[in-house]
Amino acid sequence: MDSAGTIARQTILYYLRTSRAADRFPPRSPPPIVEAKVRDTIQSWKLDIPEHLYEKYIVAGLDIGYAAYQHTSYDLQIAISLFTFCATVVDDATLVDPQALREFIPRFCTGQPQLQPVLTHFVETTTAMRTFFPSYAANTFYSALVSYVNEEIYCRNEATELVIGPDGGQYVEYSRFKGGIPEPYALSIWPQDICPNVKEYIQAVPDAIVFINGLNDLFSFYKETLEDDQHNYIHQYARVYGKTLEESVDDLAHKLVSSIERVRNILGEGKALEAWENFVSGYTHFHLYCPRYKLSKIVPEYF
Repeated sequence: MDSAGTIARQTILYYLRTSRAADRFPPRSPPPIVEAKVRDTIQSWKLDIPEHLYEKYIVAGLDIGYAAYQHTSYDLQIAISLFTFCATVVDDATLVDPQALREFIPRFCTGQPQLQPVLTHFVETTTAMRTFFPSYAANTFYSALVSYVNEEIYCRNEATELVIGPDGGQYVEYSRFKGGIPEPYALSIWPQDICPNVKEYIQAVPDAIVFINGLNDLFSFYKETLEDDQHNYIHQYARVYGKTLEESVDDLAHKLVSSIERVRNILGEGKALEAWENFVSGYTHFHLYCPRYKLSKIVPEYF
């Protein structure tokens, strides 16, 4: 095993052991009713994109929807799957017209039609997601949508040549937060039918966001290293803080475990904690078994 593989194995095994995430792993495939509805809905959208180009995003949406949100209703799992499908397609620069993306926010704010069907459905799925949550959480979906697209536009046009200096550590964290869309996924852990009062879980949301972004970074480290991708969070963290990759990945793994424990302490007991435990397991399950991360070679005992 190469050095990146050894680092990935050590830290992933540490995370799995200390987080206890594997204790609640869901089934390996989505419920048929969820998959059928998601596929039928996307088919009905008649996107101006060949289906074979976005099939992987359907799979990603389904895997997130049913695994990470195994504790929620089928209707919410479907909504999350569709929302994720749209978000991942928008993230693919080969599938979304740059001009349509640049005009997304002004058109969204003024109520004008979007210039590409997937962008229209991104707004629609965000609106659909709102119906499962109390007002604060529901409204956050719209602000997160605008922030996510804004960051997509920035990264494609302005951020490619950015050199981060030794005092840019907070920018690395800021950029990681803005580069994903973690807040809707954090809030979706606690839908209204499980936790009608936002005060039950609002203090846990910042650590849930850290966990959502960080787990993705940890589990994608091996793949990104194989691809010589040095623009990711771990490589930027290592450069800014003068650490080795091994030290940086180890820091991240400990950061994840700490965030999980803080949320457990904040929530105490009851439905909110039960929802968190199921999410941690399901979100871990998704990343562990996602073929693109190539982890079957790293931790074969889990396959």
